[in-house]
Amino acid sequence: MPTIIAYLDVLGFSSYTEEDLAAALLLLRHQDFILRNKLQDGKLHPPSSYPDSSMAAVAEAHLVSSFKHFLPFSDSLFIVSETPDIFAHQLSHFLIECLLLIGHVYDEPYDPSHPEVVEVVDFASGAMHRESWYPPLWRGGMAVGDVVFGGVTGIEDGTEVRVPNIAGPAVVKAVVMEKNHRGPRLLCQAEVENHFGPDVRRYFRSSASGVSELLWPAFIYNLKNDPRIEMFEFQKLWRPAIGLWKAKRRHASFEHYNEFLKLLVRSFLRWAEIAGCSDEARKKAQIWLSADLTNDLLESYFD
Repeated sequence: MPTIIAYLDVLGFSSYTEEDLAAALLLLRHQDFILRNKLQDGKLHPPSSYPDSSMAAVAEAHLVSSFKHFLPFSDSLFIVSETPDIFAHQLSHFLIECLLLIGHVYDEPYDPSHPEVVEVVDFASGAMHRESWYPPLWRGGMAVGDVVFGGVTGIEDGTEVRVPNIAGPAVVKAVVMEKNHRGPRLLCQAEVENHFGPDVRRYFRSSASGVSELLWPAFIYNLKNDPRIEMFEFQKLWRPAIGLWKAKRRHASFEHYNEFLKLLVRSFLRWAEIAGCSDEARKKAQIWLSADLTNDLLESYFD
């Protein structure tokens, strides 16, 4: 099986550390919380414990069993797998669930101009205080190829330790792909998608420049369910995304959130095409988007 590597980098993290270091570190703890929950679910509720094969497949998609290596450093992640199809599902759900963990904050913000600001109760004293919950969104690159695993010597608190390390052409390619775009998108060279099976390959979007994009938000939709009901899952991602988009319209980071909206629409329409409900889904999306976007902007999200 091919070795696939994803390199992910938190959008805006350097700015977050300058604004509020404690809040930036909280973002990383949110990521850690999701990972630990998935690891625990894999132990307590493995796919083999489900009598129905469809339920087992859904359960597997929400785990991290395909993550052979998960190597975090600061706001960056290297994730390595040798099972591409399962990895595509599990990586996509990891990204989706990190956002949904706190997405309601941006959907109904305390301060619409600063949707990351929340009021939190101190259970010991009952007092309210404000803190920032920055959006857990990653920009990423993927590559397939040779990866060498090993350990290197490091120093932690004055003590020699062994630190896991990876190197190789695929590592370099994944990092390069991450640098070449805006927004929380997951890009790779066009030939990488050929290492996935047809059921996953159809969720890649190719461009004339020889770059492909995995439409990871599309994995929120379950093809086994009634598509007329399943399409309402779109709102779970759109509501927090539009809250962030509205707040950042005059900020340097706006392009990232604008690209996120486009990614959500593309992913929704690709799923709808596969599910056989393209026309209805497009009409629904136009209605939903028109509640938040002016007519002159609306069509730009349906490219």
